[in-house]
Amino acid sequence: MIGWSLPWLDKLAYVYILHPEVQVSQYVKFKIKQKQYKSAFETLNSRGGEFDKLTTRSFLFQVAWIGLAIFAISSVGSLFGKTLVMALGLRILAENWKLYLTDGQRLKSSLFWQVKREISNKELKWYMYGMSGLFLGLIWWWV
Repeated sequence: MIGWSLPWLDKLAYVYILHPEVQVSQYVKFKIKQKQYKSAFETLNSRGGEFDKLTTRSFLFQVAWIGLAIFAISSVGSLFGKTLVMALGLRILAENWKLYLTDGQRLKSSLFWQVKREISNKELKWYMYGMSGLFLGLIWWWV
């Protein structure tokens, strides 16, 4: 559950650190300041599409996650650590696939915002299949 929830914390970092100037960030901070935590939580979930430059959803983070997953599977003795890293990867991959199937353009803009060139639909398709294959390979290696 912790690994699955970690990407949600990225939204809080977006609100308080990365982009405190945007309207959704100001609204969430206002709700938290008013101690309306449930409303702030609901806003973070319902307006998730407005968080366009989340760190955990970026291409570079996902490449770094592969290295972390290889390290965790090969060197970490704790089942908790391995599961935490793999659950984080599963959550990110599931959200990527959901967005890929519903709005590929939005996925491209949120995934490759740090890359300074236009990514084609074919490259996005290869990336999705490649990440899925790597994830399945890591699971196979772990088991």
